[in-house]
Amino acid sequence: MICAKCAIAIDDSTAKSYIRCDGCNRLIHTSCSDLTTNELKCLDLRPNSRSRIKYICVECEQGISQLPKLLSLIADLKDEISKLKEFNTNFSVKSSTSTPKDNSISLSSLSAREDIIQEITERNNGANNLIISYVVENGTIKIEQLEQDTALIQSLTSDLGLGDQQIKPIRLGKFDLSRQPLSRPIKVHFSSPEIVHNIVRKFETLRTNNKYSALAVSYDRTLKQAELYKAVKDDLNTRTFKFVELLLNVKGRYYIGGKNGY
Repeated sequence: MICAKCAIAIDDSTAKSYIRCDGCNRLIHTSCSDLTTNELKCLDLRPNSRSRIKYICVECEQGISQLPKLLSLIADLKDEISKLKEFNTNFSVKSSTSTPKDNSISLSSLSAREDIIQEITERNNGANNLIISYVVENGTIKIEQLEQDTALIQSLTSDLGLGDQQIKPIRLGKFDLSRQPLSRPIKVHFSSPEIVHNIVRKFETLRTNNKYSALAVSYDRTLKQAELYKAVKDDLNTRTFKFVELLLNVKGRYYIGGKNGY
């Protein structure tokens, strides 16, 4: 058993050294849970009390935050399925022909269902992948570059305390001509999504190391995930700008009008 956060083995002989997430049922070191000593004591008391206290890990908390959008998507899918069933019923009862309007409903339903299945498949396929950007391409031949990339990633996982990993890095796309020396991103496939989460979370701790200072790491997002991430980021930037603008406006009135306002 390994910790869902740090990917280090858990000593199951000591019960108080770990806790279990009530969302995904995975084990997490108490030292990795971000809980205070008092909060951990409250969790220990649960079996002997009527307390409804739950512990939810970071990944589950992020998943819960996306539930409203997921529920909305499911509702849209149910609506499309309902229309499809209605179309099939009308088709079998009335005749072997259908109007252009009915055809559009059927095709729309099938298309929506295929899009959802494709999106889920792409997300599952990319869950174990990590993207490392701005890796300099030094190798003169392919096998030499592969050895250098593998050594860099093994060094990265080792410095993060994740141990040796079975990996095969793949260079993506074309050179980034805006940066010198030339570089291309690398896609790395790991054995589990937890390792990818740990690298992304802990990478900032290596920024002071010159070996990694120019690099950037990210999840292998689908196009829809990337679009959603950009939309959320843009919305956050807009809200932050408006908040700062409001704060400056309030401060300006405070200094002009005096301590008691206008």
